Amino acid sequence: MIEGGKAVAPDPAPPSAPAVINFAKTHDIDEQAAFLKGWNQTYAQTSAGVFSGSIQEIVFGGFHLFREETGSSLYQLGALPSDVYAVGLPLRLSGLATFCGTHCDGRSLHVFSGSDGFEFHTPGGLVMSGLVLTKATITAAFSGEDQDAILRCLNYPHLRRAPLERLGALRLVLANAFELFHASPEIASSSNVVDAVRSALISNLSYALMDQNGVDELQIRPSRRWQIVRDAVDLTVQNVEKPLTVAELCRGLDVSRRTLQYCFHEVLGIAPAVFLRAVRLSGARRTLKTASSVTEAACLWGFLHFGRFAQDYKSMFGERPSDTFIRYHAQSPRN
Repeated sequence: MIEGGKAVAPDPAPPSAPAVINFAKTHDIDEQAAFLKGWNQTYAQTSAGVFSGSIQEIVFGGFHLFREETGSSLYQLGALPSDVYAVGLPLRLSGLATFCGTHCDGRSLHVFSGSDGFEFHTPGGLVMSGLVLTKATITAAFSGEDQDAILRCLNYPHLRRAPLERLGALRLVLANAFELFHASPEIASSSNVVDAVRSALISNLSYALMDQNGVDELQIRPSRRWQIVRDAVDLTVQNVEKPLTVAELCRGLDVSRRTLQYCFHEVLGIAPAVFLRAVRLSGARRTLKTASSVTEAACLWGFLHFGRFAQDYKSMFGERPSDTFIRYHAQSPRN
C-alpha cells in the first residue's frame, strides 16, 4: 500500500508451520468420502465392481492440497463450512461427468464451496487435484477489488471457465508441489520453502479465477501508470531477499490485478509476472552461492518445476544453475 507517497511492503504472512503429508489407499467409498475432513461428503457407487481409490494431501497453515483418484463411477454430495473454500481441477476425466447439473469436459475450475453444497457425478478413473483455503487466508492475501472478486467466485458451487493457459499453469503448480514433497520430503520442514509454495499457489489460483475483461477500458493517466510501476519496482527492491507474487504486489500497492497488468503493459510492454520472474531468477542466482543444493535455491524463489527453472535460468544467464552452484561450492585444491 502507499503511505506518505511511498510504496510500503505488504504485511508479511506469518511463517508457515512444516507441511504435513498424508496418503491413503481405500477400498471403501465411505472411507474415501470421509478422508477430506470437513467436506461432509457422501458417496454412492454407480458402477459395478470392487471400489479402489486414493487420496494424497499436503496440509499447512490455513491451506491444503489434495489429489484424489477414484476407480468407480460415483455420485457425490458434499458441503463445506462457510469460511472454507475449495477449487478442483481434473487431471484425468473421461466419460460422462456432471457437476451441479452442468456437463464437465475437464476444461473448467470446479468450485466446491458455498452454502448450497455441491453434487458431482463422476466417471470411473477420475483424478482430481485441487486446493482448499480458508477465508482468512484469502483476506490476508488480497485486498480491495481483488479480494471481493475472488470471494464472489468462490461463494457458490459451479464450473468456472478460464483460459486454458491459466488452467494449465495452476495444474502445473499443483502437480509440481506434489512431486516436490514426494521426491524431497525433508523440504516440508522448511518454512521458507512452504511459504514459497503457498505464494505460488495463491498467485496462480487468483490468476485462473480473475476476470480480465475491461482491462483495455481502464482510464489511468500516464503519470499514474508510471507511478504504479515505479512503486512496484520499489516494493520488489525492498523485498530483494524474498520472492514476491503479483498478488502480493497488488496488495502492497492497493491496486487491482487488472490495473497492475494494464500499467506494466503500457509502461514497460511486459506483464508484471514476466518482470517478477526475472527478479526471482536473479534471486535464485544469488541464493545458489550459499544454498545447500540447487533444489533448495529454486524452491526458495518459488520455482517448483525444476526442468523449466533450469531452462529459464540458462536462457537468462547463459549457464545452468548447476554450473553456478558448482562454481561457488567447488572445494579449493589441496596444497
